[in-house]
Formats: sequence, structure tokens, C-alpha cells
Amino acid sequence: MKKYIQHKINWLPVLIFSILIAFTSCNGDDVPDPDKNEEFEEFYLGLQEWYFWNDQIPEINPSSYSSLGEILEAVRYRELDRWSFVTEWDEFWAFLNDSEFIGYGFGHTYDTEGNLRITYVFNSTDFYEKGVRRSWIIKAINGTPIIPGTNIGNMLGANQVGVTNTFTFQKPNGEEETIIADKQSVIMNTVLHYEVLEMESKKIGYMVLQSFNSTTEQELNDVFAFFAEKEIDDLILDLRYNGGGLTSIAQQLSSLIGGDQLVGLPFTKYSFNALKRDEYDRIETFNQEDNNISINRLVTIATGGTASASELVINGLRPYMDVKIVGANTYGKPMGANVFRFNTDWAFAPITFKTKNADDEGDYFDGLAADIPANDGLDKMFGDPEEESLQQALAYILTGSVKGSSVIKTSPWPAVSEKDFGKNMFWIEK
Repeated sequence: MKKYIQHKINWLPVLIFSILIAFTSCNGDDVPDPDKNEEFEEFYLGLQEWYFWNDQIPEINPSSYSSLGEILEAVRYRELDRWSFVTEWDEFWAFLNDSEFIGYGFGHTYDTEGNLRITYVFNSTDFYEKGVRRSWIIKAINGTPIIPGTNIGNMLGANQVGVTNTFTFQKPNGEEETIIADKQSVIMNTVLHYEVLEMESKKIGYMVLQSFNSTTEQELNDVFAFFAEKEIDDLILDLRYNGGGLTSIAQQLSSLIGGDQLVGLPFTKYSFNALKRDEYDRIETFNQEDNNISINRLVTIATGGTASASELVINGLRPYMDVKIVGANTYGKPMGANVFRFNTDWAFAPITFKTKNADDEGDYFDGLAADIPANDGLDKMFGDPEEESLQQALAYILTGSVKGSSVIKTSPWPAVSEKDFGKNMFWIEK
């Protein structure tokens, strides 16, 4: 299949959820090859070969469609597949490999009162330099007040460096501040926060991880070297805004958590379609990692935006230790994809495999259930012991129970980045 290039990322599994920062399912218009019929036929044949549900693909005439995206939508197995996508290769590769994208570098969501809250800010950005932090409220953009449900992505203009917007914020003390800022090339710090909380003679490591990208590998090495030096007793892994990323990084993180006791044991089982299973079905194991912490229980914080590689960590560790979920049920994505570079310009990621843990547990399409319900304390900073999700996690570690019963307040609007690339969530496989 000459038009498909399995890039060097070809066995590096990834999971990404677009509700944070992800990629649009592009139409694939303007394919540069003038013979679109040949190109579209190659694309369709690739789906027939690799798609996990290839036995469900309908017979179509690819040349009767006007784009790659239309072909993908025509054959997608709608009952389960919410994630197969086509997008521009350069943008995709910059995000995955370099943790780079164009924007302002913040996440946001509406709280239950209809305020548009900042959920996090990457520390390489102008916003961060100007003091914008989690919990700030966006009151207006370019003088237009923000009302509940507004898609601010449409207000922020083209996805280009230098596009200027004026933001009116309300700070935690009630004061308003106006900031004029340009879109820039943002380099993500995927570890948003980490520290050790010392309480009642316990040293509790706390880490907020936003995604699993190539650059995350060194970030995790640095964080766990710090945790090992501090000799932590417990770990709270905050994945509330983590929509996924490379599954190799999920494997690294799980190995750092599980430590020496799990080296060589099964972490994840991959299963492909009937055409590919003999060659590609496999079991990935826990690896030996420096500065691992070898704990026997893990407390995670999750929301409906916790997806893919995040769920892989939780599910992969459950056969070996007590793993609790504080917050809300996770999103639900036990599937993955190979990524092909199609006709040089397009990243094509059809769902190609499913995963299960060592106990053959998987198929969590409805998400992994929360053990300890808690709200996302959007008015508090990461690490604040009074932030509700962290408060409940700490209470469980210190007492074995929870701090009262949470009254769960849900917002109809999910957490997103300031640039919502689309509705897709995906893994990528190397």
C-alpha cells in the first residue's frame, strides 16, 4: 500500500482526548495527488486491512466521495467508534512529539454557576507570565460578555501565531483585570503541578498530569526522582484533565508507580482484527524504571475528561494493587489506533486494537466508575488541601474513609482547551 507510511511512531501507543487538546477530524480536502480516485481507493483499502471492525465496513465507491474524512465517516462503526480520525500531519506531529501547538495555552470549563473558569495554564505562556492561574473567571473576550455555553474557540480567531485578543478576567479576590495577548507557539509542560504533602506523619506525593506526550518521559523522571528523594508513602495521581497520549508513557508511569515488584508482569494486552492478530497481538509488561516508588495502593483523581492512556494506567495497575478513583467516572476508551502518514500531508488513525489488563478486564466503554464521588474544586489551586477532590483523596489516605458525602454538582459543559480541535479522542500506536 504505497500511499501509507507507518511512521517511526508506529509502535508507540497513544491516547488523546480532544476535549482537552486534540485534533480535528479533518475533511482531507485538497489532497495534492491529482488522481483522487487512486488516492481514495488506497485509503479505503487501508481501512479494510487495518480497521478493528473491518468486518463491519460497508461496500462503497470511494471515488464518489469528496474527501478522506467523508470516506472515513461513511465506513465508521458508529455503535462504538468515536475516535478514528484524519488530520494534518505537521500539526499532529508537533503536538505529539514536541508538545507544541498554537494558542494561548490554557484549559477552561464552565462551573455549576455558569462561570467560565480557567482550569490550568501552561507555564511557557504569556498568560502564565502575566499571572493568570487556575480558578480565574473569563468575563469577556474583546468586550463580548461570556454567557454559559459560549464556544470561545469561535471568538479567538484563526489558529495562527500573532492573532490578538483582549480578555477580561475576574481574579479570586473579585478584582477584574484586562489582558491583551497574542496567540503563540505553546510548549506544554504536561506535569502541571507536583509536591509532597506531609500530614499526620505521612509523606503524600501529589502530581497533576495533563497528557502523555514524548516530552512527558523526562518530566516523569524528574518528578519521580523528587518523590524517591522525599521517600513518599503514598501517591495521589491527578488525571482530571488528562485525555491521554502515548501508551509507552502510560507504561512508564505505571512502572514507576508499581516498582520492582511488578517488573516483567503483564501491563496491557493488545488485540487486533483477524487479519492482523497473528502478527500484532501482544502483551506489554511493566519495565524496570529508575526512581520507582513501589507503592501498594494508588489514589487517582478523575473526571469525565479522564480518558485513554489515563484509563490504561488505572486499569493496568488494578490487578496488582488497590486503585481508587476520586471524583467522577472516567470517559471510557479501551481502544487504540495505528497512525499512518497518508500521502505525506495527512495523519490517518483508524481504530485498530483493543486493550485489556492482566485479568482480562477491559471494554469499559462507559468509563471506569468513581469509588469516592467528589466535585472538581475549580475555585481552588492544585495542591490546596481544601480543593474538594484532593480533600477527599487525602481523607481516604489518612483515615480510610471520606470527608463527608459529596453532593455532586455537574456542569453540562465539559472541560476544554482554548483551542478545541474537534470531537475525536484517540490513541496512536508506534
